[in-house]
Amino acid sequence: MQQNTWVQLMAMRGKDAQAIILPYVFSVLGVFTFIIWGGETADTGAVQLAIAAWVVLGSLWTLLWFDGVLADVGAGMQDMDNEVAGSNMGQNFAKAPFALFRGFNALVIVIMAVLQISALYA
Repeated sequence: MQQNTWVQLMAMRGKDAQAIILPYVFSVLGVFTFIIWGGETADTGAVQLAIAAWVVLGSLWTLLWFDGVLADVGAGMQDMDNEVAGSNMGQNFAKAPFALFRGFNALVIVIMAVLQISALYA
């Protein structure tokens, strides 16, 4: 793979990661805000179901999107050319534990979804 293509692919996947983080954070904050200050509306069964569906589907979407980014960035590590791989940054990148990153990402998103649903139905 040409170095320019590799750089563009890595930059694109980095932008994909940035594109999902902020909407996910706002979604979580919005759900918790609604749970805290939603009053009697938050206690309505249909509303709770809609919010729970939003939490589950949004979390799944975020998990799949960000896991794909981490998988591609981890695979990109193996496609570095010799110049990049020989640099200090390339050597550091090659040591990054992408399997751990993917597992931790999944753990955080699942825990956040469980917390949101637990708070919703508490």
